Amino acid sequence: MTKTKFPWLVWIDHKKAILLHTDAEGHVLTEEMPSHLGERARFHGEGSDKTGLFGQSINRQQSDQGHENHHFHAFLKTVVEKIRNVESIRILGPGDARFELQHAIEKEKTLQGIPVTNSAADKMTMPMLKAALLE
Repeated sequence: MTKTKFPWLVWIDHKKAILLHTDAEGHVLTEEMPSHLGERARFHGEGSDKTGLFGQSINRQQSDQGHENHHFHAFLKTVVEKIRNVESIRILGPGDARFELQHAIEKEKTLQGIPVTNSAADKMTMPMLKAALLE
């Protein structure tokens, strides 16, 4: 017996992801997942906060960005793990987070061959998201 598959919609940015899909009765199910990243760190241009002994430098900016990227990719992985019984996936969102999610979905073996569409979108209300899912 095969499970019925449903279209999914994911709205994502670096602060949160909102997952929507329908169930067998046609009800729209939603789940909001905060990323717990907080505000993205902004760094000044050229300049240095490097310190070190014997000409060795420590660059705090690269370290901080590396930690932030690691946590964001872990967040993407938890989002991808929530997506099951998929017919298709539509990704909406404002920045590069939607492309990173698309790459994470394409790497997931259980989601291979699932059609994925990716579109830019500003902040959306829940009724707008539900309407986009049912399109």
